Amino acid sequence: MPRTERRDPKHFRPFIDSFDLHLESLRRSKKTREIYTDAAAWFGGWMVEHHPKVNSWHKVDKVHLRQFFAWLNGLEYTPRYCNQVGRSLQAFWKWFAAEEDVPNPMDLVKPPAAPKLGDNPPPVIAQEQLAALVKDAERGRDFESRRDAALLRMFASTGARLAEITNLDIADLDLSQRELTVTGKARKVRKAKFDAKTAVALDRYLRLRASRPVVVELGVTGLWIAVRSRKPMTPNGVRQILYRRAERLGIKLHPHLFRHTFAHNFLLNGGAEGDLVELVGWESNQMLALYGRSGRSARARRNYDNVNVMGGI
Repeated sequence: MPRTERRDPKHFRPFIDSFDLHLESLRRSKKTREIYTDAAAWFGGWMVEHHPKVNSWHKVDKVHLRQFFAWLNGLEYTPRYCNQVGRSLQAFWKWFAAEEDVPNPMDLVKPPAAPKLGDNPPPVIAQEQLAALVKDAERGRDFESRRDAALLRMFASTGARLAEITNLDIADLDLSQRELTVTGKARKVRKAKFDAKTAVALDRYLRLRASRPVVVELGVTGLWIAVRSRKPMTPNGVRQILYRRAERLGIKLHPHLFRHTFAHNFLLNGGAEGDLVELVGWESNQMLALYGRSGRSARARRNYDNVNVMGGI
């Protein structure tokens, strides 16, 4: 589900900024800080809209939090995402209570429950939808079409995260070896592979990119550049490209869906689980229980004929 529009948290903002500074002092990653502070700002904006007379964090109580979580559960977000918002707010309130030496209202509130590992497997992009997205972008030969086609193929063939792809620099790209050097969570660097058709799409994009004013005049080295901007693209800019491309064809997707789909397709076509863990940068095999479940039934049916279940009878 696309990100829900956030209201301005107004008078709640100063403590959110202080919380961000606290997280930075703990050397939390930029992504972690964004997740935590976004949840606090979202809740603050919700308070402004639903409880306008409450003008301070000190006046927020357990009832307000329970109402917010009930509202959140009524949206079309997954239980996993709702739980993430709840855990982010727990982190904020733990800090706020210690900072202000006041009771923590979250101690009396249960955030949305996390789904059991393996339950509600993440969806994947159907092959015909993925093919339609790529072919639609590859119909054009202008800069924007070449860029979008390369982006779509990059997401689909690497399984890399949105930030990992967005933050790529020209120096991170090796077309001859079909490899990327990506910086993942906790600033961990790894190599990721992409297929030959992605290499061709990137080569076509790079030829047009080389003549763009932002490259010629400013020497920008970020891999992905916008049509008119003078700076490299941001994750939100790349996200909007994916949304726009999908909307043209009546397809619903979000960037992380490409990661789910890559894991499913890799395993479906005989890839080893250990290789998948290494390629996508997971910390352990535990994530296989989540991502691998997306197409487990389809893989089992496909492999049925490889097993002599009747033993020759």
